[in-house]
Amino acid sequence: MADTVRGIWQSIVQTKRLYLNPHEQFGRANICRAALVSYVGMYFLFKWNQNRKVICFNAEIARAERKAAKSIAAPVHH
Repeated sequence: MADTVRGIWQSIVQTKRLYLNPHEQFGRANICRAALVSYVGMYFLFKWNQNRKVICFNAEIARAERKAAKSIAAPVHH
């Protein structure tokens, strides 16, 4: 069991060293970091934009309700 865990741990450490240590191959580490940061940034941008759309949609509904309430409350003179 311990040998299996040690083998899995060694593969994880080797993968980390392969992609995240800049002294081994600088370009590969930079590309990996840039990709990770890009994906995380896109995720947060998507979430922020989705939240903005909900806020704008709610504001649009509120404007329409206020407009409808004004039209009902205002008497029409002929």
